[in-house]
Amino acid sequence: MNAKLNAILELARRYNYDAGHAHQVECLAGTLFMETEPLHQLGREDRKLLEYAAILHDIGYYVSARGHHRHTLQMIMMEPLPEFSREEKTVIANIARYHRKALPTIEHTAFGILSDEDKRRVSLLAPLLRIADALDRSHQGLVQELFCDLRDDALVIYAGSSTEMPVETAALDRRADMFRQVYRRDAQLRVLRPRLPEGRREASFAFEAAGSR
Repeated sequence: MNAKLNAILELARRYNYDAGHAHQVECLAGTLFMETEPLHQLGREDRKLLEYAAILHDIGYYVSARGHHRHTLQMIMMEPLPEFSREEKTVIANIARYHRKALPTIEHTAFGILSDEDKRRVSLLAPLLRIADALDRSHQGLVQELFCDLRDDALVIYAGSSTEMPVETAALDRRADMFRQVYRRDAQLRVLRPRLPEGRREASFAFEAAGSR
């Protein structure tokens, strides 16, 4: 395990993070990063910063559920985390902070102190974390597969799941606000259910559409 990931996991465990949810969101965020690469054109190191923020995004619950996104920001900023540069740590903290509620503004001190390049990085990555978190809103790990269709007016997200996802669908409607603002596209969810081949009781990996936004 690399030193940076180890430091992130140690911090997450110290604050009793929900490992199942955090790593599901980490996986979803990483996949969304790859699926939307033609839009953001960021690199591998940026993907890692997004995934680290995903692991830590809910540690603020250790302080309080109310405003936990702001607590998360403060907790990350206060940690020494010598494995990371000051700039990297601040980017991670900001991505995690914007996984819900308010959108970035220079009136927010921790965002305002970022360089123009890092402001852009946070603005491109935080919408992906918001969507990833929405796709596990129930904390039940319902998304088993994920791929996207990039269209001129929308990002269509195909989520393979063995059940309907009404909670996640409703959450995406709310959490896609930043994606719409930054990427100038809507975000739409299509839930794909496993299709049972005739004569078999176990589902194959061939998915069929089961609903939409």
